[in-house]
This record gives sequence, C-alpha cells and structure tokens, in this order.
Amino acid sequence: NGRMAKSTDPATWATFEEAVAAVSRWRCDGVGFVFGPDRAFTGLDLDHVIEDGVLDAAYRWVVEEAGTYTEVSPSGDGLHLIFRGAKPDWAQRSRKGQPGGRVVEMYDHDRYFTVTGNVFEGRGALAENPGVVERAYRTWIEPERQAAQPTLSEAPVADVHMDDDALLERMYASRSSDDIRSLMAGDLAARGGDHSAADMALCSHLAFWCAGDAARMDRIFRRSGLMRDKWDSRRGGTTYGAQTIERAIEGCSEFYRPRERRAGRPSRQARPSRAKDKNVCSTVAPDTDGGDSPDEEAPDFETAPSVEGWFVDARGRLWVRGRDGELARSVTSTAPWVAADLVDVDTGDVRALVRVTVPGGVRERALDREVLLNQSKVIGALAPLGANVSSANAKDVVRYLTDVERRFGWARPRARSVVHLGWADGPLSAFMPYDLGEGGVRFDPSPDEAVKARPFMEPAGTLAEWVEGVAPARAASMAFRCVLAASFASPLVSLLGVQTFIVYLWGRSRSGKTPTLKAAGSVWGDPTEGADSYFRTFADTPKSIVRAAALLHDIPVIIDELQSKGAVGGQAGKRQVVEDLLYSLSLGHERGALNSDRTMMRAGSWRCLTIATGEIPIVGSSTQQGAANRTLELCAEPFGDVRAAQAMHHLVSAQHGTAGRAYVAALRRNDAAFYAGQFSSVRDAVCAAAGGHPQADNVALLALADALAQFYVFAPGSDWAACLEGAMLMARWALVNATGADGGDTDVKAIQFVAEWLVRNRLHFESSAEMDRLERWGSVEQYRDRPGFCWWVFSSVLDQALAGANFDRQKTLRRMADEGVLLPGSGRGFTRQKRFGDSRVYCVCVDNAAMEGLLERAAGAPPAVAPSQGGGPC
Repeated sequence: NGRMAKSTDPATWATFEEAVAAVSRWRCDGVGFVFGPDRAFTGLDLDHVIEDGVLDAAYRWVVEEAGTYTEVSPSGDGLHLIFRGAKPDWAQRSRKGQPGGRVVEMYDHDRYFTVTGNVFEGRGALAENPGVVERAYRTWIEPERQAAQPTLSEAPVADVHMDDDALLERMYASRSSDDIRSLMAGDLAARGGDHSAADMALCSHLAFWCAGDAARMDRIFRRSGLMRDKWDSRRGGTTYGAQTIERAIEGCSEFYRPRERRAGRPSRQARPSRAKDKNVCSTVAPDTDGGDSPDEEAPDFETAPSVEGWFVDARGRLWVRGRDGELARSVTSTAPWVAADLVDVDTGDVRALVRVTVPGGVRERALDREVLLNQSKVIGALAPLGANVSSANAKDVVRYLTDVERRFGWARPRARSVVHLGWADGPLSAFMPYDLGEGGVRFDPSPDEAVKARPFMEPAGTLAEWVEGVAPARAASMAFRCVLAASFASPLVSLLGVQTFIVYLWGRSRSGKTPTLKAAGSVWGDPTEGADSYFRTFADTPKSIVRAAALLHDIPVIIDELQSKGAVGGQAGKRQVVEDLLYSLSLGHERGALNSDRTMMRAGSWRCLTIATGEIPIVGSSTQQGAANRTLELCAEPFGDVRAAQAMHHLVSAQHGTAGRAYVAALRRNDAAFYAGQFSSVRDAVCAAAGGHPQADNVALLALADALAQFYVFAPGSDWAACLEGAMLMARWALVNATGADGGDTDVKAIQFVAEWLVRNRLHFESSAEMDRLERWGSVEQYRDRPGFCWWVFSSVLDQALAGANFDRQKTLRRMADEGVLLPGSGRGFTRQKRFGDSRVYCVCVDNAAMEGLLERAAGAPPAVAPSQGGGPC
C-alpha cells in the first residue's frame, strides 16, 4: 500500500511477487526479506569487505565453505549470506565491529535484509550449514566465547547423597531464601509479573545448587508453582524448559559445593570463566544468588565497590578491568553506588539510596530502581548531584550498577523510609522532618519534592520570640485565633480519624488576611513567598497544589489570594473552579490516573487541613452540599491596624518552625486514647450549643487544637480547664461567623449581616444625607410611644446588599418577620410604603431592639465542656 513496513509486524509483510510488483507501482528502492519469528533462516551481513571488486581474504573462507545463497549488498562493497536454519540457541549477540572499519551482523529473527538479487560468484542456491554459522559467530560476533558449553550429559552432578528435599532445605536456609521460596511458590511480584523472567531466575538458583545437573534442575522446577504447559512446549529440536536450563547453566559462574568436599578438588568440571567479561550483565541471566559463594564477604557500601570486570580506585573513579586483570579504560570519575535499599513505610515499595563522591564530599539521593537502571533516565537522576554521567558513558554506568546488584544485592543494608512530611509511621510516631532517623525511619522525598521540603528542615529564631510576637494578635482577634488553631489542628486529623476540611477566611483587602495565613504557616516552617516555598496561591495550577498536599501530608496546606485566580465566567466561574479544587483537597487523596502502559499511577494522599484566604466567598446557595460541609468559611478582618499586619509579616519571616516542633513533641506525652476522649467531650459541648450547625465537628477540632496550643505552646503548664474555656469562646465565635449553615442558622447569619450593614451605613439614613452628597437609602425613626427606633430601608437597596453578601432575600426577610424583627404592614408582603418627599417608596421596616435581642439570643452563652475524668494533658 506504499506505507512503511515493520520487521516485527507480520501484517505489513507480503509475498515476493507482491513486493516486486509494489516496487514499480510505488517507485520503491528495493525489496526486503524478513527473518521471521520462526527462525527458519539466518542472515550473515558482511559490510565493507569488498574493495575494488575484490573480496578481503579474511572473509573468503566463509563464502567458500558456506555453500549457500550469497549476493552483493546494496552498498556494493558488502555481502549477504542467507542460510536455512537458526543461529545456535546460546548465540545472543547480533553485531560487532571489525578491524578496518568493517562490520559483521548475524540475524535470525525480527530483522530484514534489503536483497539485490546480484548473486556473488554464481552462489545462488540456498542451503543449511550450521557449522559455518557457528564458526562465523565465534570468529566475528563473539570471539571471546570459548568452546561450546558441555552437553547436559556432561554437566557435573550434585551430591548424590543428598535428596531433593534435603537440597531444598539448604536452599531455603541460604541468604537467597526469600527469593527462592517466593519463586518456588510461583510468586511473580519481584519480576514485575514477567513469568519467563521468573523461570530464568529460579533456574539460575537451581543451576548453582544442583551443580549444573540438568535432570535434577528439571525435576525440582516441576515441583514449583512456576510450572506450566509452556515448559514442555517444543522449540525446534528441544523444549522451552531445556533451553532455559541450558542458559542458566551457561550463566552460572560457580557451582554449590557441600562443605565437607571443599577441601578436595572442585566439584565442577573446568570450563572457561565469564567473571571478567565486561558484558556479562547484558548477555547472561542474572545470578540471583549473588553471583558468588554464599560465604563471600560483602562490602561495607560506604564507597563504591569493585566487582568482576570493574574497578573503583581510591578516588572514586570507575574503570573497566580487562580479561587480563589490567585496567582497560576509565568510565567516570564519579562512580555511583547503591548504599542501601529504602523500603517505603506506606506502600512497601523498594527504592535505592544512591550515593556519589564528588568534589566537596559524598552526595546522596533516593531514586526509583527503574530510573537507576535505565540508560535514558540515569543521566537526569545523577547529573544534578555532580556525577560525571552523560550519554557517552551511561551504558557502562548502568552495566556497572547491574553487576554490583547481581553480585552484592543480597547483602545491602535496608532502611525504612517515607517520602512525605508529618507522621512517619502512624500518629504520634516520628514527625518528619523534625525527627529524622527516629524509630529507624528516614525521610527521602523524590528529587523534585526535596526542594519543596526545605522550608521545614531548619527552624529560625526561638519559640519564646515567636510566642511573644504572635500571642497579642491571637488574643486581639478571634479570626486570627481560629486560623492559628486550624494550623495546630492539622496533625490531629489522622490522630483522631476525622475528615479533612477547609478553613477559608475572606474579607476586604488590607485587612491582614495574608499575614494571618503566614502566621499559621510559621508554626511549621518558613512561610515566605518563593518558587519552591511553603506559601501557595490560587494562581498555582491545581495539580501543583494537590502534589504539595501529598508532600505535606499532616502539615496544613496554606493558599492565598483567591482573587488572583483567573477563570472563565467571572466570579461565578472562579468560585466554581476554586470550589472544585478545595473539595478535592478535602477528600485527602489524588484522583486515580493511568500511566502510559495502562497501569495505575501511584496517587498521593494526605491527612491535613487546608487554610485559604480571599476577598470573595466561595460557599453560596449553589454550592454542592458536600463541598459546603467540608468548608468552614469565616468572614472577618483579623487586623484592624495595617501596621500590625506588616509587623506580623516581618515577624514570621525571622521566627518560624519552632512552635510546631514543641507542639509535636508535647503531643507524644499522652496516648491516642486521651486525645480521643478529650475530642469527644469538646465535640459534645460544641454540638449541644451549635443547634445542628453543619460545621460543629470542624469547629470542635479547632477548639481542641486551640486548647492544646494554649497548654503546650502559649502558656505551658497553665490550667487545662481555663484552656478549654478560652477555646470554647473561640468556638462560639466561629459558629456565629461561619457560613454554610442550613435553615435558621443561615438566616441568623444574614440578620447579623443586616445589623452590621445598617450600623456601618447609618449616614445614608440620616436626614442630612442629601446635604452631605450621600445617596439616601432610607431613614431612622424614633418611636413616639416607647423607647427605641426603627429603620426604614429602601427595599431595592436592601435587596442589593443581601445579594452582594450571597444571602437569600426571601428566607432572610421571612425569618426576620417570624422573629418579630420586621414591623408588619397592611399587606401580605414584607414591605411597607413610606413617603419621602413627593414620592412613596417601598421600604422594609426593621425594629432595632427586636433585631438586637434576636442576635443576643442566637449568640447565647459559650459552650461548656464537662470536666475530663482523666484530668488534663501531661
């Protein structure tokens, strides 16, 4: 059809006649012959062996002895020889350069030759000649390969006095017992589900322990969970199982010898060693038993080790060691090595702790093993450490690391590790990064996340100075206190098993929201802005914010400047985008996704609170109930003085990270049951006073955190009951000022807004408003028959104010009428007509005393917590 063909896709192949016809139709350059998966033919390609029409004498013998089809290649200076039959099973390589710039290639599958039909010296008959094929392979492709491996009947025999069961017991008692047991059980997990790789791995173990006894290897393999029909499937004149056993024996550099025989002669027949073959890692099956005797002494892994074919000198330079033991060439001046296996506490995955010696000392990084042993990825992983790794030597570096893994992987130390901040191994365990190394757990984030953990690594200033600067603002503003309590509450989420949620503070600009947010962040680390800082804004991509939450894990996420978020659809569109983001943060995990190979991508999770600020509300009448219940939205102004807000900016840039360390250390003085009991008491008290408020549980968590912060950080050793009393005052304020409540609670909030709006805009209701060039919004009228006054508010103006604050007009006025706050008129609605000048205007008439009484009743007394039966915290 004129399109490109593929040597590995039979659907793109055609018959010879069809291919020849297509050459003229599509003006192609020639016809290609495919060596298919059946390995029925073998092609020998000799490049640049003809000069001035004369065949080089070194290659004349193969043409004379082959007796098969030979043609001149398209270049005119090479030859193609095609044989019937396949290469030897053990012949794994396909190409090698020769002296004088010549190249020899040999293929029997997954390749093709462009055939010319230009027969060389009349040799046009196709024939089978396995002897010439093998000799050509040994001469040009792999000259270092010695005589063919012994046949299975010649292979040495294991100790005849030990039956199979006894031999298996010894195998299970070796250093590789875990791997052997899992393979015998048929477990493919360690081989990524690759059944053939597992077959090869078990046979490699058996080749060593059975001393190359193929019959015994086959007998034991059939007892394993890996046994399947494929084992006996035919492969030419042999079977898949026999081929696997032969390759395992060929790749085994030493056989097992029982201890009582070691003083005598070697238990295996002499045969060439592959110990110094620099390409051993890519041409033979890995020796999963360590590649050496089980009694071999392992290196200390403090420096890069030397293994067969490789030498690392005292300066850390990696060399290739030749077959004669001499150093052939230098690979890199900074040899990397795996110092330890890192077992992830959360998932059980094993990563590698890679170290490299560079000018200035030893640097290390935790890497996924798929990165470390991949030529295309290892450069980007090691180069930032200062390692001398490039495309020129990456292949050799990976081969060296693979050989070290094969030789000493069994002896490398293991360490438990986490990739996130916060509680390392469950609540009240080591807290990262404050408790590095405690409980035997390391903190090893991925390279791109390591820079984002820097704000938490070292504290700045002292706890006393931080408390001295933050305590006045906490005492002066309930909004500031709530946000700070949310920061201290974040580590309690996993401790108490509660749902994560959002604390969102909004209000007008220059009211101190940003310094309040930074003060909350300063509990744990450096909250100053920067590309890789702790401080985030809504202008960041949702993916980056979610990834930051996965790293923080138990430390709160802080996000500022909702108004900076751009979105289609104005404020409504912006509110919807942010609502979706905050809802996903409240779920505590990333959305599921697939890798390019259709496997599930690892999704991050977290158990922290999110604290955000902005100038517009995000919870409205259209907000989904799930998002509303997970968002504690507070409308307040934490700072009344701009200078105090600026002072807080300066304070937290110099004082941060001390309070969190003291707080976490103090939390460990009590067990989890104590905090569960305290939270139960606080929650009962808050819920009893909340009247069904949907944020009652969330406010209760903040109240407990506030009391603990007071007891452990702001006033250590103070009376626990007094700490709880102060926390309950904060809880009452939060319940009153939180949006998102259902029914009457939302109405009370709306009525409170109306009261504040009237007081704030009283000048618009005075008779002198027009003289002061102010728009007239109504009037204030004193009662003639009793003390007090009422507000006459233009209905249209009140409608705009309620809509701007995201309150429902009908619900609010109905509740005001039911509570006696509105003075009834003659009609059925909520408005009355009043004359202003020469016109009559529809107004809402509000009784000021009734409105104040309603708000006082709604506020009530602060919730009281029953005394703890076990006393206060330690």
